[in-house]
Amino acid sequence: MKISRLVLWSIILLLLITNLTTILLLSGKNNEDAYILSNNNKIDRNKPLAEIEKEEIMYQDWMAKLINKHGEQVLNEMIDKEVIFQLAQREDIEIEPKIVEREIARMMVMQGLLSKEKREQKITEWTEQIKYRYFLQYLLTKDISVSASEIQEYYNNYQNQYQFDDTVQLSHILVSGQEEAEYAIAKLEEESFSKVAKEFSIDAETADQGGYLGYYSETSSFIPEVYYETASSMEEGTYSSPIQVGNEYAIIFHHQHLPAINLNYDEAFQEVKQDIALPETTEEVDGSQLWNQLEVDFLYKE
Repeated sequence: MKISRLVLWSIILLLLITNLTTILLLSGKNNEDAYILSNNNKIDRNKPLAEIEKEEIMYQDWMAKLINKHGEQVLNEMIDKEVIFQLAQREDIEIEPKIVEREIARMMVMQGLLSKEKREQKITEWTEQIKYRYFLQYLLTKDISVSASEIQEYYNNYQNQYQFDDTVQLSHILVSGQEEAEYAIAKLEEESFSKVAKEFSIDAETADQGGYLGYYSETSSFIPEVYYETASSMEEGTYSSPIQVGNEYAIIFHHQHLPAINLNYDEAFQEVKQDIALPETTEEVDGSQLWNQLEVDFLYKE
């Protein structure tokens, strides 16, 4: 059974998100008194984290529990990453930039609304994760022989999985008539799109979420065609004039545009080879099996 690349990356992303909090907690600098969490809250290492009656829970006790429960796993993941990136540099492995762009776009589609700052932070995190996974698969499959004809045939049969369709991220305000639409437009001069949607939109499924619809491509069947067509000519961060949709009127907000990314045969060649060769490996897709190619010493155990 073949697992689509999109599903595979969805699983990887969920696993990375599961471990992210632990990694952040263990990554602080020991010589700082204040530790900053991922939500920008500060923890003073010298003060209790909590008090129950007169019993205090200290930072050091908390960290000891975390290290005992998750420490070795997180350390192994850090070693995996360092080994893979060092081997990739040593062997001069390069990744096609379009692959990174495509995977970032796919990961973005799995997100909701993000601030510009949060979006940039995510892109930085994802770029490292994408490169790690690509380098790992390259290293695990580099000695497996795959003919050019096999790669060409596989690409011809499954080339759609190496592409990304032009996609827009939308919200909308749906009202019953033109007069209501004009009134909503007037309110948008004073209030946010989300607030106006919550107050005026008659779409019960999205009104509570500020009219948020999600990401859609030209072939999406879950929104009227005119939504995608209208958004394609709009700038990000803007809303449309009222547009008629059947007997109702809609105002759409264009949050973000993710352009199409198409990889030709040459650009996808190495990735296709990995996809063919990976099922032939007898090992799990795990960086630890490559540790023996570098000198890895567990100093904390000595």
